[in-house]
Amino acid sequence: MKWRAASRHLLLYFLVAAGGFLLAYLVVAFVVFPPEIVPDDAKVPQVVGLMYDDAVTRLEAAGFKAKTGEERFVELAPKSTVLAQSPPPGTTEPRGTEITLDVSAGQRQLQVPVVVGLAQALAENAIEQAGLEVGEVRQRESQSARGAVLETYPAAGQVVSPSTRVDIVVSSGPPAVNAPDVIGQPYGAARAMLEQVGLRLGDVTVDSLATGLPNSVVAQTPAAGSRVAPGSQVSLRITP
Repeated sequence: MKWRAASRHLLLYFLVAAGGFLLAYLVVAFVVFPPEIVPDDAKVPQVVGLMYDDAVTRLEAAGFKAKTGEERFVELAPKSTVLAQSPPPGTTEPRGTEITLDVSAGQRQLQVPVVVGLAQALAENAIEQAGLEVGEVRQRESQSARGAVLETYPAAGQVVSPSTRVDIVVSSGPPAVNAPDVIGQPYGAARAMLEQVGLRLGDVTVDSLATGLPNSVVAQTPAAGSRVAPGSQVSLRITP
């Protein structure tokens, strides 16, 4: 009977010891080591494709913290869209871990360069160097040198998306004028008529075989009615 009593005492001692060990473990776990440093793992949720604020909310709900990582321009991703996360989704990490989120900076915006006044080839090169494309090229009469850029559409300085087509207008030179008819006019009157329309007197030759009033025009080059640029020369042949 003594061994039975001894067994009971031994069992009681064991239970007390086990209870004491469990109590000590709990004290250590929750007093010596506060709950926040006791390992508490969770799976990292998927937040790629969400807007940054929504991604932060989802991560915090799962016990994680969000940290902004790299920002880069992405043409098809609106600004603040999450592009990547690290650690990746589905991995098991301690709660409180910082999840780095790479986000979209939106679509890159470029400025139309200033090319007015440049020769067409130089202007086209500047547009392409700016990351844009040369669009339609049109001509317009102007006092600027032939081939000089007069305007761009969109205008210089405007903010546009990459690969935007920039149309340019180039000068075709000064507006053309009609050469007046000075045949039969006295030399002095013919010269005055040319100057009135912006033309210059060219070579003047005397045709010894021509008949008519002295010093009157019997021929002109270019011919009357020809379209010529302002400042062009008109040569005359006159009577002796």
